[in-house]
Amino acid sequence: MEVLQRCYLFGVLALTIALAPTLTSGQMGDIARPIESKELKCLVCKASMAEMELAASKVDPNKKVEVGDYRLDTTGESKKKKKILYAKSEMYLTEMMETVCDRMDDYAKARFKKTGRPIVMKMMTDEGMNPDMANVNFVQEGDLNKTLKHLCLEIVENYDEDIIRMFQEEVVKDTDIRLCSQVAKYCKEQPVDDEYEYEEHDEAHSEL
Repeated sequence: MEVLQRCYLFGVLALTIALAPTLTSGQMGDIARPIESKELKCLVCKASMAEMELAASKVDPNKKVEVGDYRLDTTGESKKKKKILYAKSEMYLTEMMETVCDRMDDYAKARFKKTGRPIVMKMMTDEGMNPDMANVNFVQEGDLNKTLKHLCLEIVENYDEDIIRMFQEEVVKDTDIRLCSQVAKYCKEQPVDDEYEYEEHDEAHSEL
């Protein structure tokens, strides 16, 4: 079902872009100008971290896994075994990083009609089709969204240890600012505000 929804959405997107020249300015379907590579990497980084936070939040908070240092004693057992939260385990976090970039298939490059601010927009939300689609013009590119997945893979490969460290902390928050702005420097520096929460559709957060 999810695959069919995804195909439908990107079919609509492709048709919208194809028909764009026949539409007047301001209507759904106008072609947005391309997003600069630095801006795009910032946006993909933020979206990727948001997807990882969402995935981690859905893991059973009581689920634990046994880990050890893999050095064996005389009986062939691991010397130091302990149980930790599954969501904090390197096994889960590695799997999460290996799959998160597949979620970029659900995103598309666009700009808000009113401000021109760039965004990588998630086409489907938990409630269904993203209502903010009516507020943006999509970027016309032949690859549609393949670049997004490529950039995500690059980010995960370059900063996997930082990502694991952040998600193993007792409280996981603000990972988009911490990784994308403070560690990777993809986005402009932003202080971590206790009240800050990344919202992909909120135009109030206009600074990259």
